Formats: sequence, C-alpha cells, structure tokens
Amino acid sequence: METWNADIASLLYSPLDGVMPFRLLRLHPGKAGEHLSTELIPTSVDDADSQYEAISYTWGSPANPPSITCNNLNLIIQRNAFDMLHDLRQPDKPRIIWVDAICIDQSNVEERASQVSIMHHIYRRSKRVVIWLGKPDEYSSLAMSYAAGLDAPKLIAEPQELGLHGRMNAWEVYSRKPYFFDSEGETESSQHETLGIALVKFINRPWFNRIWVQQEAALCRRTQVICGEQEVGWDNVYALAWVLTPRSIEVYPDYISDDQNSTLNNLAAIQHIQRRRRQLYGDSHWHEKGRKNISPFSSCIADVSRFGATDPRDKMYALQCFAEDANEWFEVDYRVPWEILYTDVARRFLQQGILGFLKSAGRARQKPDGVLPSWAPDFRDGNWSKSTIEEHPSWMAGGPKTDYASACPGRAAGSVHNLPKRHRKRLNLPDRLKTYKDTRKSLLQSYASFKCMMADEIIYIADVVEDPFDVKATLDVLRTDLHYIEKLEPQTYINGESIADAYKLTLILSSDRSQLLVDSKYVCDNWGDWIQWLEDPLRGRDDMPIWEYSMEAAESIHRFRFAMTSHGYFCLVPQATKRGDVVSIFVGYSLGVVIRPWQPPLTLMKEDKGSQEKPRGKEDTEYFEFIGDSYIHGMMNNEARCVIEEFNCRHNPTQTQLNKMLQTSDSGNGEAWKTLGLHGGYERILETLGDHMVRLV
Repeated sequence: METWNADIASLLYSPLDGVMPFRLLRLHPGKAGEHLSTELIPTSVDDADSQYEAISYTWGSPANPPSITCNNLNLIIQRNAFDMLHDLRQPDKPRIIWVDAICIDQSNVEERASQVSIMHHIYRRSKRVVIWLGKPDEYSSLAMSYAAGLDAPKLIAEPQELGLHGRMNAWEVYSRKPYFFDSEGETESSQHETLGIALVKFINRPWFNRIWVQQEAALCRRTQVICGEQEVGWDNVYALAWVLTPRSIEVYPDYISDDQNSTLNNLAAIQHIQRRRRQLYGDSHWHEKGRKNISPFSSCIADVSRFGATDPRDKMYALQCFAEDANEWFEVDYRVPWEILYTDVARRFLQQGILGFLKSAGRARQKPDGVLPSWAPDFRDGNWSKSTIEEHPSWMAGGPKTDYASACPGRAAGSVHNLPKRHRKRLNLPDRLKTYKDTRKSLLQSYASFKCMMADEIIYIADVVEDPFDVKATLDVLRTDLHYIEKLEPQTYINGESIADAYKLTLILSSDRSQLLVDSKYVCDNWGDWIQWLEDPLRGRDDMPIWEYSMEAAESIHRFRFAMTSHGYFCLVPQATKRGDVVSIFVGYSLGVVIRPWQPPLTLMKEDKGSQEKPRGKEDTEYFEFIGDSYIHGMMNNEARCVIEEFNCRHNPTQTQLNKMLQTSDSGNGEAWKTLGLHGGYERILETLGDHMVRLV
C-alpha cells in the first residue's frame, strides 16, 4: 500500500508544518453509486478542534484496490476504505472527516511516524468518533437492533456497582451478571438461537480485535458505531459485550460455530476500551485529577498479544496515548524493523527489573523460522492464548516480583550481551535486517543473562491431547500418567501430599473454577465423579462435574503437558517441551519456566571434520533457549527462596556442601523445616536450588 500512490504523492501531499499539523478530508456529497470525490484540507489539531469526525475502521485486504478522486487526482485506496466512504457520504452536504489511510502520506515513513505520534490528539479533539464496522450482513442488522434495545446505562453501571471499592472479587461480580445464553426461559427457542448466532458473529467482526481501536474508541466521549444504515452509541456495544460474557468457565451452546476463544478475546478487548473510557470520562479519581496518560508502558503492554495489527510495530506505537512514559521506551519510527523494536523493549524490561514480558516470549509462542532471540517477546497475532498459563494472583515462584510502580534500573533482573563472534555469524538474518544500519541490530545476535534459583531436568513428559473434546485420548493420557507415577518411590510428594493427589492438583493448577486454591480434599471430593462422567457415553454439560470446570479453567490437557523432573517436581509445561529440557525458576518471575540447552546449529558450523568436541552435560551448558512458562507444583509461593536462605543452598553443590545441607535437614525432620512451615519432603530438591546466572539466546 505504501507504493500505491507514490507517483502522485508530491502533488497530493504538501509538507506538514507547525504545531500538531494534520490533514482533514472533505467528502463531497453524492448519491449512492456515484463516483467518490474528496479533497484534502491542511490544518492543525488546535485550529480544527471539534470540527471533524475521526473514523475508526479496519484497513482490510489490499487485494483489488479501487480508486477515488482526491484533489482532482486518482487516488488508490483499500476496498474497506472505499466502502466506508460510500456509507458515510451524505447526499446533500459535504462531510469533514479524518481517515488515516488517506490523510497521511503512506509513502512517507517520517510523516507516518509524526502523525502516529499525535493520533491520540486527533481522536480526542474530534467532535465525535465514528466506528465503521464494515458492510452489513444478515447477522449485523439483528445484532445492532438488539444492542440498540439494551438498557445501556443499567448494564454499564452494573459491573462498577458490583465491584465498587473491592467489596467483591471477580468471581462474585461475574456470578451475578446477566448472561444471554442462560439455560433458563426463552433460550431454547429457535428465535433466540438465531439471535445468539447473530450476536456472536457480530462480536467477531475484525474491527474488535485491532490494537489501534483501543485508543480510537476510548478517547472521545461521543463515540458512535455504524454498520450499514444502523447506528448505536458505544455504550450499547459495551452492554452487548457484557451480556455475552460468560459468568465463569462456560462453553457457548453447540449451535454457536464461531471459535469461543476468539470471541472471548474480542469481548475482553471491548472491556479494555470501556475501562479506559471510564478512566478518562467517568466518575473516577483519574477524571477528577484531569489525568490523561494514566498508566506506565510496562502495564499497558500486558495484553497487546491479544490484538491484531497490520504492522507488528503498531503493537507498541498504539500504546503511547495510554502510557505516560512511552517516549522513554521507544521513538515512533517505521524504519526500525519490528524484531529490533520488540527485542529492545525486552532489554529495557530487564533493566527495569520487570520480567512480565516473558509471558509473550519463548519458542512455544514465537512463530517458527524467525530471528528473535528466545527471550524476546513476540507480540504478533495468534499465539497469546495457546501457551499462556492462567496465573493465580498469589503466585510468586521467583519471590516478590517488581511491580510497575517500583521498577527502576537499580533493580535489574538481568543483562544483555553480544554473542561471541563464533556464534554470532551463525545466525541467519534475512536481507531486510542485514541491510538495516543501527547499533541495536546487535540485539538479535545477543544473549540475556537471567538470575536463576532452581533448575532440574525433565525426565518424563505426557502425550498431547490435540482435541479437547477427545475424551478417549484424555482418558488414555490420564491412565498412562497415573500408571507411571504409581511406580515412583516414595509415594509422597515433596509437600507431603500423596503422589496421586499431587498429580491431579497439578492438572488444575491447584485451583477451582473461581481461582480459589484447593488441596487434597478437593481431589477426594471431585476426581472420581469426573472420571465417571468422562466414561459415561451419555454425559452432557447439564450434569458436568465440578472438576471439569477446573480442568477447563486450567486448560492443562490440550494446551500443556504434564511433566516430571529428575528430582520429582510435577509440572505443567508447554506442548513444545521435550525430555531433557530444564524446568527453572527465575528471580522475580511469578511462574516457573522451561529452558532448553542450546548449541550452534551444526549445519552452520565451519567444516572441521578433524575436530571433536566433548558433549556437555546439563550443568556445563553455556547457553539455553527459553521455551515458555511452567507451573511447578509446590513451588509457586516463594518456597525456592525460603529453602535457599534457610539451608544456604548452592548451585551444583560440592559433596561437602550437600552433606551439610542434608545434616541440617535431618532426613526431613530438622527444625529448619518447622521454621519454614514446609514438609520435610522438600529435602529431595535441595541440590536443585541455588542462585546462578542462565544465559538465554
């Protein structure tokens, strides 16, 4: 698209000068079917204050682009923009609008960067924002009519009132909310089914998933949503999302064919927008203080992997209007390759002592055949939910984590260094990166050192269940795992639970459907009913047992794999994990991690048939690759740090050091365990603990 209009760009786009300059588009009147005629108007944000409408829409496919007349020139635009202009054009008077694809010279990377930097001002200062959802279809008219009929003020106030001042946790708030697919009343009628299908199809329109709409829909108090000839206020769209959001871990009825994870992702995106609108314009302390940029960049970035973007760099650039410190993290520059931008952001996180970016990093999440270091996040589309462990608020496997407010360079969680030359030249960079000149390019050929306090090799890993509804495969995996652990000695887990109970609790992350922590009693009360239900050919969701809700919340069977390490840790690990990988705990990170010993690819090594290198053991491995997050049963609440400090644990201890630790432990009966409040079974993992640095490539 950047080259579509390069031959007329100098005639159409005069240089932008002054304070916050931009262009508006005058859409000339016309009847349906007539050729589109427009005119660009140079102005500034101050001069045009509240005199235009800012349009929010999706660019769509670049295939077969049509053309319009702009300043008497033939301008090629995307099909979506073409259809949008036709829908917005008035028959008898011009319309003054701002449309990014036309008002910005897309062939000029400097102008694109400068305009993106003031985009939040453009939307905030408009007289209204118009969200164009696309061409209407058989579903949109039903959905728009239903949304228009909702009691939006009541439904908007409801979640705020239920959760006011933290009187209720999220589970209680959601348990009392209205839900369209309730199993009572009219939900069995064919009309209700037809409407339900229409509503879910509507929510899955591409607009809802875009990263840019997070600011476009939030910044202007007056925001309208248009689809065809129908129009509703933003509040009605949020109200629709609220009634479609499940109360808990629930599956939509069978007649809903759309992917539920995608639907829930879009519903969450709508809630993000509404939360930001409330902060800007609602009755809150943010609004009272007149504060506009309300969050640090490090907290804004948490969910960017949920959203779509035509350009991967926009995953960062679109956050600047909500991040008060965005300018400290990056400069909007479309000459910088996205790989370098993402890796540089990760490096800065390390310097600030924040490791939350690792939730979007690792080979389990990164797309294959890329050049990102394994420790760099991949915020592009499609991987966020597939390998993300639902984190419990109490978890802090690596000890207290640095929160966003207290982050500072003095609390660095690691450091980044260039790989030695003998490794650096073996990385195969694509041509577009080879020709890019910037010192930051060396980040792609670097390693990051992380502070690590626990490491143990995986010796057993369960099979993967690809289809979550394949009950036979699920039962086969469960039986195989249980048969394996029945042979283990001792039959007590490190925290004192039976081996069988520890395995079963690992599968549900030791949490019930409402994220309340559970123990062996929960296993005793619910496991048997679940197995019986799975084995029943007539089973249905109407009689679904409690344990199934916990399994669906954890998503352990089809998104993760059960694994056991050489010293007996029970874990949930990414599907990409292999035997021989290492389960670890990084200082300051709330989850466990999986890392893999790394050696330079043999196919890229210099031919040296006469040289033979002695294979390294796990303890001698120089570098590792980051695979992804893990849950480590019995180690998610800072147990590692407590034991290290109490027993003075050392990484790869000498026999003398190990004997001293075992003497203090006294076969698990020592006073130290009583002091810690831990079961003496933790003695088994003493030699896996100890502070050391791990290098990730």
